[in-house]
Amino acid sequence: MIGTGFITLLSLTSFVTAPYGRHSKSGWGIMVNPKLAWLLMECPNLVAVAYYYHKNYTFGSLPPAANCVLIFFYAGHYINRSLIFPMRIKGGKKMPITVMMSALFYCSWNGFIQAKWLLELNMYEDSTLSSARFILGSLIFVLGFSINYHSDEVLRNLRKPGETGYKIPHGGAFRFVSCGNFFGEIVEWTGYAIASNSLPGYAFAFYTFSNTAPRGASHHQWYLDKFGSDYERLGRKAVIPFVW
Repeated sequence: MIGTGFITLLSLTSFVTAPYGRHSKSGWGIMVNPKLAWLLMECPNLVAVAYYYHKNYTFGSLPPAANCVLIFFYAGHYINRSLIFPMRIKGGKKMPITVMMSALFYCSWNGFIQAKWLLELNMYEDSTLSSARFILGSLIFVLGFSINYHSDEVLRNLRKPGETGYKIPHGGAFRFVSCGNFFGEIVEWTGYAIASNSLPGYAFAFYTFSNTAPRGASHHQWYLDKFGSDYERLGRKAVIPFVW
């Protein structure tokens, strides 16, 4: 996954812009309803958690407390992303099936890795829950989730009923970056990696950065091209405040 992250970072930075949303273009396969696409491509994460829980535990039994917290973080994010977020999409452009299938493959792969690690391969000691690393990572995760969720709300409510076209988002993380939602995801999974202190966690965090940061840079340039000096004077970075 780390190797794939480097390839993804290089590809999205130098060769291709992910072809959906405002960057949508023909030639990437049939177009899929965005609500259906998000549901299908994100739900393997939840399937993996359910499978490894069923495989290793009887109903009502639980792994160690730190494992439970990390599973709660992981599954909570994907309950929102695969079940709640799609149902709240207003309009939305269709997604090329190649993009959906790429995300489906990644979520299946990552879901297998994270769920197997937390529900089968590694049981954290009781002392982990009160360690400084775990507490810090958990707080960073909660901060990132809050940023990500709030940014989604801002984007969802940009247009009034009947309006079309793109507008500049304001408030929250958008005061500092063009893509507050991507920034929130990067913060989320960085916190998860710190709390888990595991190779699966760090690999996931790195891939998240490799996939979202270049897309944030593309979105940032799109805003600059569309809104010109009106956007430039806001002084935002693309996805990492004050850095990129």
